[in-house]
Amino acid sequence: MSQAPVVTKENDVWVIRIDRPNGKVQEYRCATESQARQLALVLGRPDSGGPPRPASSSSNAA
Repeated sequence: MSQAPVVTKENDVWVIRIDRPNGKVQEYRCATESQARQLALVLGRPDSGGPPRPASSSSNAA
């Protein structure tokens, strides 16, 4: 099972690390702490196992 994402600052870059079930660590890098914390919240959610939801109709209007 994956653990919660860990957010750290290294050399002026915010890094998110997540331990994956296969034993590997996945990293994401962000320019700001706000970006990193928001991404960590999304990545920390459990996978529902369902297909991705389509975008709302208001964002498809072009």
